[in-house]
Amino acid sequence: MNIHWTVAICLSALLVLSDGVTVTVDDFSISLESVKQLKRLLDAEPRNPRFRSSRAVSVCTNPQLPAEIVPLCSSPKAPSLIRSLESIARDATICEICAYVACSGC
Repeated sequence: MNIHWTVAICLSALLVLSDGVTVTVDDFSISLESVKQLKRLLDAEPRNPRFRSSRAVSVCTNPQLPAEIVPLCSSPKAPSLIRSLESIARDATICEICAYVACSGC
């Protein structure tokens, strides 16, 4: 019976720790889950290479944007910061194993 409790506690700890991955871009720290949500929003936007910066502006006005990312949108460097977050989210497994410099909290 004790082994069941031990396994349950270990799985709970793993679940809590896996939520703790943080992505740092410039002076902003954002959870990996919020970055993944941002990627889903960006994937829903039309892709036109000429309007990459306007994609960042349009995603900032999206009501589904995670609250952690809203302060980033008011930054003058918002388009480049959102592109950085998008590149991190493109391969989130790198961040989940902490192989990316901007990610921490593993």
